Amino acid sequence: MKIKETKEGLIDSGSLIGMPAFFITLTDADEKGVQKGVDELLEAVKSSFKRYVVIKGGLSGQIEELKVLLAGIEDLYCRTVIECGGEEAPDLDADLYSISITPRRVWPTENINAFVSAGRIVELKIYLEDEIDLRETLIALANHDLPRSAIFFLPAGEEAESYRENAAFLSEECQKYGFRLGPRLKFLLEK
Repeated sequence: MKIKETKEGLIDSGSLIGMPAFFITLTDADEKGVQKGVDELLEAVKSSFKRYVVIKGGLSGQIEELKVLLAGIEDLYCRTVIECGGEEAPDLDADLYSISITPRRVWPTENINAFVSAGRIVELKIYLEDEIDLRETLIALANHDLPRSAIFFLPAGEEAESYRENAAFLSEECQKYGFRLGPRLKFLLEK
């Protein structure tokens, strides 16, 4: 398999926030990466002693290898999380599909509904910055069959100051509309 990186860390957001995990980042088609066999990755998972394995990146180009990897991870009694943007809808046997969405782009409504229809456990992490993002999100969510408990509104921003400003805005909106405010661990741990 073509891998960008493997690492250990804490899950940054969503329903498993703060959970120790082993992360496998796959390369996209045009990215450089390192070739690693499924057995080598399973050994790294086993050595990490983590209960959760998060797989993200270029999923579609490596489906057959991913199926073998996911089966091996299950044999190690670990839980699997597929992190994606929802643009692709590979039918993989994972414990959780964690879909991150940034408004002002095409919403992957059909793919999200396909995951739900297939009986997959799905969470949406929606990164919001302002009133425009919020309005677009509320309209788009009308087309999904997800319970509100599976939808997280996360403050957008890559710097602590913009994150805090967006968090203050979103906390009021979450109370008004009944959605969950999802913190982002990297800002909670930042000094």
